[in-house]
Amino acid sequence: MLLAIDIGNTNIHVGMFEGEELKSFFYMGCDQSRSGDELAFTLKSLIEAQGYGVDIFEGAVVGSVSPHITGKVEYAVQKVTKIKPLLVGPGTKTGFLIKLDDPTQLGADLVANSAGTISEFGAPAIVVDFGTATTVSCINRDKSYAGCYIMPGIQMSLDALNQTGLLPSIMADNSFPVIGKNSIDSMRAGVIFGSVLSCEGFIDTFKKELDLPKTTPVIVTGGFAEPFLSYFNMKIRHVPNLTLKGLRVIYSLNKQGRK
Repeated sequence: MLLAIDIGNTNIHVGMFEGEELKSFFYMGCDQSRSGDELAFTLKSLIEAQGYGVDIFEGAVVGSVSPHITGKVEYAVQKVTKIKPLLVGPGTKTGFLIKLDDPTQLGADLVANSAGTISEFGAPAIVVDFGTATTVSCINRDKSYAGCYIMPGIQMSLDALNQTGLLPSIMADNSFPVIGKNSIDSMRAGVIFGSVLSCEGFIDTFKKELDLPKTTPVIVTGGFAEPFLSYFNMKIRHVPNLTLKGLRVIYSLNKQGRK
């Protein structure tokens, strides 16, 4: 089996693959104060809680956007599985070109999302990832990463409103009317509808600027995606755990010669 780990800004997502099938997944907190040994203990315990032993893994891959904890997670993986994980970064085979001013600036999560999307849907395609930040990425006709829009995520936006001191503290969910008639509902509606409308505008801009077909698939993923899904006015495909699936694809492209 393959152990795939996506280190985000808020959580560490862990997936276990048998071939191309994601057999199980779980989350760990992304707390920089935890030691590598603490992470190893948690990782081992959660793997075993899924009904698996730690000796079943033949490979491991890590993608990270949180440098402060990356080394600790690598240590934990190696301690638990006795395998040195592949770390997604400059020089890693991805299966596509990154046409940015500095390709090394593209986060491992967006690299993995693109690899997973190309593997499953081909190109062109547009990927919306509702995470700590919300990103809208475009994969062009030639399977190249064309660019990205980045804006505050749902909880980040609500927290910014909370800081005014005049509005109540509120967490993200999708239980609100279409038109807000009180502060809480208005905040939720404004942030969620505003995010969806922004994403749809970015999607239309990509299609116009890059002359993409109207039928270009739009893939939606991310840990905060659920509240947004029903509010899109265009056809979307929800793919949970896209980043983990992309990490598996990247590992398969790089596994030759790895022990």
